Amino acid sequence: MKCIIRDEWTRPPVKIGILALVTFIVVLLTIFCLVNNTQIVFTHVYYIPIILASFWFARKGVLYAIALSLFYLWAVLAFSSPDLHMLLAAIARALFFIGIGLVIAILSIVITRQNADIADSEARYRGIWESIQAGVILVDADTHTIIAANPEAERLTGFSEVEMIGKICHSFICPAESGKCPISDLGQSIDHAERVLLARGGRQVRVYKTVSDVTIGGRRCFIENFVEIQKPGGP
Repeated sequence: MKCIIRDEWTRPPVKIGILALVTFIVVLLTIFCLVNNTQIVFTHVYYIPIILASFWFARKGVLYAIALSLFYLWAVLAFSSPDLHMLLAAIARALFFIGIGLVIAILSIVITRQNADIADSEARYRGIWESIQAGVILVDADTHTIIAANPEAERLTGFSEVEMIGKICHSFICPAESGKCPISDLGQSIDHAERVLLARGGRQVRVYKTVSDVTIGGRRCFIENFVEIQKPGGP
């Protein structure tokens, strides 16, 4: 079961609103507990806003953790009569709050940078995938279903990528019979060999084809790339 979070729920104003509400609750709970001489249990609630602020806002979240920790120390002095032991314990808790905020902020920065690197790699891959002047189709080696197809493959076959994904390559873009795949069943090697590509409407397109056997994410796949053989006198 997937957890779907709406985009508007992840926007800064919504995060700030949530953080403000939780902070208000923490402030009221702190004052109430200290007035009633409760020193420890309520402090665990501080982790919620500190973790949220540090994860959402990184460096600014650490400043929030410091501010909330200072408020906690002030509240201990203002609403209770702590002895030296209680005061030292409160200082230790405040420092721990700040430490938690710092660790979460560092993790948030690392995750954000990794996500940015992944997004950049995907953008570069997508740019190459869409602009390469050869048809490329990714096929699952075990099921022979098509996983992806680039725009040039769409142009040569006349099928859209959506139409191709999930289809068996046999008798769809490849004329080989089921169980007689040149690569997986017959053990042949295809490297810049002349082959026939089946296109929309049963049209056959002669191409130079190369098939590579690769493993992607632990999944064995065939990368089929092909270039149309131009007819004499053609463009």
